[in-house]
Amino acid sequence: MSPDTNTPHIRAALVSVGGTPAPVIHTLKLKRPAHVWYFCSTESRALADQIQAQLEWHPAPRFIEVARFEELGPCYRELRRKLPDILRETKVSEDEVLVDYTGGTKTMSAALVLAATELFHQFSYIGGSQRDKQGLGITLDGKERVFYQDNPWRELAVREVERARDLWAGGQFDAAAGFLTDAAKRVPQKQRFETVADVAKAMAARHRLDFKAAEGLLGRARGNLPLLFDGRDDAGLLEFVRSSQAICEQCRQDQANAIFLRELLDNALRTAAQGRFEDAAARLYRAMELQGQIWLAEATNRLFVNGRCKAADVDKLPAQLKALPCCQPDDCGEIRLGLEDLYRALAALGHDRAKAVVADLNRTNAKGKTESLWRAATEKRNASILAHGVQAIGQDGFDNMKAIASEFLGFDLSREANPILPLDPRWLE
Repeated sequence: MSPDTNTPHIRAALVSVGGTPAPVIHTLKLKRPAHVWYFCSTESRALADQIQAQLEWHPAPRFIEVARFEELGPCYRELRRKLPDILRETKVSEDEVLVDYTGGTKTMSAALVLAATELFHQFSYIGGSQRDKQGLGITLDGKERVFYQDNPWRELAVREVERARDLWAGGQFDAAAGFLTDAAKRVPQKQRFETVADVAKAMAARHRLDFKAAEGLLGRARGNLPLLFDGRDDAGLLEFVRSSQAICEQCRQDQANAIFLRELLDNALRTAAQGRFEDAAARLYRAMELQGQIWLAEATNRLFVNGRCKAADVDKLPAQLKALPCCQPDDCGEIRLGLEDLYRALAALGHDRAKAVVADLNRTNAKGKTESLWRAATEKRNASILAHGVQAIGQDGFDNMKAIASEFLGFDLSREANPILPLDPRWLE
């Protein structure tokens, strides 16, 4: 708070009325707004009229009058109801309004500040170097001092940061970026807000598996952060951006790899945490297939890549694979393997985990009906709405897939290996 400082151009003043009129008149004469909006009680309406009559430039008045002026709720509600209409009708922008909360009851002043912080960012309060009642009463006429101050909600964007933090925690990164981008227009730390918004956009792209877009946004943020913090503690933001960029770089490779596999698993866990079990199951199913592709590429010295063996490489395959029905070339001379066949091929090459999968796939009861736990889990996914059926997989179906993938493939699905950090408000301070 600073006394007697200049404020930007003021077209309207919103003032609380009650007590002596001198402080309010003092503020209005300093700024000479074209509009004055009086917040008054039924009893102080006459005082508002008196103040208006003493203003020689005749500003356009509006009166927001409350009967229950000692109750916070009614005061706040009336302000919230009237102010948007007044702004629209007078065509005054929020940036051109000065809010003076000197007059009125304490309840009225509290309601005014509470409601006004949601819309405006210029505030004033009339103090003074001399008061009556041994310095505890009202400011003496002619001794007024105007203290101008910014709205702390706008300066620090407290509400926007809190909303962005909550959206970020829920995986709604694009929405979080929107709040931060909007807040950047009104805060001193504009570039810092814009940079963290870029990180939020990058996390949105990363979560939707658009690693190229994520990498570009992270690269821009990484270039800005050292200058923005200039050696000060960044609460782990730069390291998080670096590691996320490295993950996205690995995930953009043409061939399946362990980093991409782990990112897909983490993505499945994040998606399930949002309650999107159909999408989560699709990601986990692909991860189970991807693991088979990675293992088969390693076991065949990359004759198989991403589950595919080109026609030129078919003759180079080991005899164990050539003998398998699933490894016979198609009309184009290539071999393409789906989920179960990947593990059958690996089992033929002696892969221990794949042998356990195939043993389960071959399990039947006395009547010859399959009792495969693996197939029961994957077929439920294949019959789900986002695959080939009409039945939602639900949390139980996803959890069953998690249990099967953990047991047979050794996935650690208890937590994310490379989690997206929660938004830390210190990044924006």
